[in-house]
Amino acid sequence: MTDRLQAAVASPIALKERLSGEDDPALWEQVLKVLAEDASIVEPVTDTSQLYAEVGVCSHWLRPHQTRWTAAGGFAWPVGYGGTRFSRTGLPLFDWSVTLQFNPALIGWVIPEKLPTKRSISVRVAIPSRTTRHRQAAVHTLWPPRTLDAKRERTVFYGFRNLNGVWELKACSTDRERTDPV
Repeated sequence: MTDRLQAAVASPIALKERLSGEDDPALWEQVLKVLAEDASIVEPVTDTSQLYAEVGVCSHWLRPHQTRWTAAGGFAWPVGYGGTRFSRTGLPLFDWSVTLQFNPALIGWVIPEKLPTKRSISVRVAIPSRTTRHRQAAVHTLWPPRTLDAKRERTVFYGFRNLNGVWELKACSTDRERTDPV
């Protein structure tokens, strides 16, 4: 099992090529690892269904209202300007994004051989930019129906902290066991 998890930590080359010098690749690897663990528990709709992820960087988060996600000592509320402007439910807009495919054999993400169809199942993942400057990052994900919830899409926040150069998951908005007390 350890070998399978080690494979999940490696980021696809196409993703690493897009990161700027201010984007910490260690955070991206940790985010992809956590998402792969969550994706591994999703039951496939059919034997041929594949789970994809649109993973992108966001440099403009909605923050003037000072709303905080209080889990694990607090993070900025990870929302953006997409959809209804100036709303606490707005989607973070991507500066750029890459499509990845979940590989259940590796419990990891790979570059798909072909792009997903319109009817494919895809999770949307927004990771903050300039993470080499910061010690914490709140990641916004949007899981479609038939993944975490059978009937509706679910927004899930993941809170990471950089402790002594190592990014660690400290909070998850839907998993009380992963959330440290405030």
